[in-house]
Amino acid sequence: MINRVILTGRLTKDPEIKTIPSGKVVARFKLAVDRKFKNSEGKKQTDFLDVTIWGKSAETLVSYAGKGSMLAVEGELRSRNYEDANGKRHFLTEIICTAFSFLESKAIRELREKSNQPADSDPLDLAEEELPF
Repeated sequence: MINRVILTGRLTKDPEIKTIPSGKVVARFKLAVDRKFKNSEGKKQTDFLDVTIWGKSAETLVSYAGKGSMLAVEGELRSRNYEDANGKRHFLTEIICTAFSFLESKAIRELREKSNQPADSDPLDLAEEELPF
């Protein structure tokens, strides 16, 4: 049996990190992943996927990635369910990240944010007067 997921996308907000009672570190984030094809109106559709990462990798991710960062994520797809305090059953599907790679530098991301360019645009496609040098 194979359970392997490889995705590329952007963080929708800064990852949230916490230490659980056992002392392990865990970070959670949502990854926006564009679908390959456009819908009937010609618009891109995006899936927003929950990702969990553990340990030193979680600490590294939180230190260097933030909202809008483009990442490649490798991991396993997991589904689980639980019952909340009100007795309502919740079902959750998430990716447990086993490895990730940064797909753009922090400087490029900051340059794109400073120029107010959309996340899917080329941050180096600026007017000459906007260049930082």
